Amino acid sequence: MAETHGTVLVTGATGHVGRHVVAGLRRAGVRVRALTRDPATAELPGDVEVVAGSQLDPPGLRRHLDGVSAAFVMLPGFDTDALTESVRVVGEHVERVVLLSSGAVRDGLPAADQPGTIAHAHAVVEEAIRATGVSWTFLRPYGFAVNTLEWAEAIRSRRPVELVRPEVPSAPVDERDIAAVAVRALTEDGHDGARYELTGPELLTPARQLAIVGEVTGRDIAWRERPAEEWARTLLGRDAADEVVAGIVAGVTDHPGVRTDTVAWVTGERAHTYREWVAAHTHDLTGPLPPVSRTDAGHVLVATWRVADAGSQRAAAAAAVDDWRDRPWPAGLLAHSVLLGTDGHTLVHYSQWTEEAALEDFRRTGRAARNAALDEAVGGIERLDAVGYRLYREALPERPFEPGAVVLVSFRTDSADTGERFVDELLRRHPATTGEESPEGMAGNHFHIAVDGSRMLNWAEFATVEAHERVVADRLQADDDVPQLVERTAGLEPMGFQRFVPYRTLYGPPAG
Repeated sequence: MAETHGTVLVTGATGHVGRHVVAGLRRAGVRVRALTRDPATAELPGDVEVVAGSQLDPPGLRRHLDGVSAAFVMLPGFDTDALTESVRVVGEHVERVVLLSSGAVRDGLPAADQPGTIAHAHAVVEEAIRATGVSWTFLRPYGFAVNTLEWAEAIRSRRPVELVRPEVPSAPVDERDIAAVAVRALTEDGHDGARYELTGPELLTPARQLAIVGEVTGRDIAWRERPAEEWARTLLGRDAADEVVAGIVAGVTDHPGVRTDTVAWVTGERAHTYREWVAAHTHDLTGPLPPVSRTDAGHVLVATWRVADAGSQRAAAAAAVDDWRDRPWPAGLLAHSVLLGTDGHTLVHYSQWTEEAALEDFRRTGRAARNAALDEAVGGIERLDAVGYRLYREALPERPFEPGAVVLVSFRTDSADTGERFVDELLRRHPATTGEESPEGMAGNHFHIAVDGSRMLNWAEFATVEAHERVVADRLQADDDVPQLVERTAGLEPMGFQRFVPYRTLYGPPAG
């Protein structure tokens, strides 16, 4: 790798690609000046020089170019006049520019004739960069894997995901791979004049991409097709010109089936698979709640801890999550979730295993070392109990939404049969069965039966803690229907409830 003299300016430094460019340059020992609109919220390492500015503000940009030898440029918008002037300013100071362009750009066509707004704007900037006379490299990714995050709201809310052209395959490229190519082009010789078309390593339809999200996160995710024009008008605004909408729609099926090996060729490392991208973004896609409904979990362990105060509570939760990064993930552990009690002292660990034998194997071989590491990280952890369950039945709302609170309602039972009979009778009265309107803010109930028959647990989800408080006040007083059913059920003893807010869920390594 040739030595890079001077500082590299990274525009869009807090974006999906820019953050990885910054990280890659730091690993290469290169000084980085990060351009961002709000340095106070940049959250970049301390050795990175963070400056306020925008590619759409040429005079402001000029102030940050002293000592800069190369620049990574991306488009924050489509104001081509401002972008062209910024490119001219950059070209007066640097020797090398790497542009995050677009796979929509077609060689051999002038910018004015490019198909669609995205291709036009990037082609204009490409022409402006070439006109400066500096060394240049254009990165032309096709579909970004990170666009999957557009599905996150629906996935978290358990609504069908709307897919545009679900049958048209693409090879989504991981932002880490785009950044890796950018770092090579910024720090090595041999990339001058290159137009790198970047994709992921595999062709996948949107329907298959969504299926992979479900496989990695243990969810059965429904979808429905959304007309491409409707999607484009939502993206651009209802007042968007027809030709602009048409260009966006055309871009969905432009170059269908394109797959390149450019990432591997330039970096010497294989490109990340889409499944690996999903595994790295599970929290962004699904939020902190576990996939309680997953059908491949043969055993569920619910373990309760208690600590001294709210600070220790969050420290213990963070340690429990971080510790998995430092040790092998146990065979058979599908997902591990941590929830924080609203009392400021309690934590619950909800872990889903393929079978009880896998948990027992971890208890024999790995639990002691993990517990010792956690006790060293956070003092005063009191482990109250750990009960093994199986998911028995569920009641889900007709109009699902993302829950923000979980209430664990526990009962002692004299047998598994007693717990099941109670749940069956409760569900006959449940709004999901009767068709009555559910209490406001109640998201769903997931009933678990202890493996030894001694407990029944209702994992009850609500929009907020306050929503559960309203349900208790309005529907769960002594003379209400459910408390009366509890009192009449022989062999059933209520143990009370605890309220929690979800903290984090970690998933096992992706298969395949």
